[in-house]
Amino acid sequence: MEGFYFLNLQYWYCIVYSLFGGDCAYLDQLRAEGVDVPFDGVGTNGAEVEPQGVFGILQGSLEGFAEASSVVLDPIVSVFSFIWSTYSVLAWSVSGFLFFAILSAIAGLLYVRFRELSTYSTLPPEVKRDDPRHNRWEELLEHAKSTDPKLWRQSILEADHMLGELLESLGYKGATTAEKMRNLPEDAFVTMPAAWEAHRIRNFVSQGASDFILTQREAFRVMKLYEQVFEEFNFV
Repeated sequence: MEGFYFLNLQYWYCIVYSLFGGDCAYLDQLRAEGVDVPFDGVGTNGAEVEPQGVFGILQGSLEGFAEASSVVLDPIVSVFSFIWSTYSVLAWSVSGFLFFAILSAIAGLLYVRFRELSTYSTLPPEVKRDDPRHNRWEELLEHAKSTDPKLWRQSILEADHMLGELLESLGYKGATTAEKMRNLPEDAFVTMPAAWEAHRIRNFVSQGASDFILTQREAFRVMKLYEQVFEEFNFV
């Protein structure tokens, strides 16, 4: 039964154990008896070799793969390292420039605010002057927006009278606004067409023409024509 040692469970246990780098006394005994034991760490020429086992074989394979990969990956890693270094330098440079630009803009804004404060903070507060003509005109506009037709006609007649006062202040003579209007040159001022149209509607209102109907909308429109002339000369 000596030839059937390979059926011994202890033998195969030691064989498997030796695959993981272990050393079994039973294999030493078989080796002393001259039995050829596989995976026993003895080379074909009888020289002792270091038993590697499964993990040793895997480690050697991985080390070989790493060495082969490093030959290919090292140039690529070097290129990417150079690109990253260049990008980092540019990014820090641009960031620094923008940082100082922001600080400069803030400093400039503070300087401008300081100059404005030092220049305008000493100005006296604006005093709103009470202009009788302006108050009078605002009252006439309110009459034109009312629901009373009498106030519509009254506001137009008063506005035409104010137009006569404006023309007189400009040097045009006449007993009435109509006479002063007739003395105007064709290009006396820019809003002259608006003045003529408003004065024409005023004549319809004062004469009580039967074919003319004054509405609130028309009354307010005529008042705005007078207002255009007054605003050109800053009269109200």
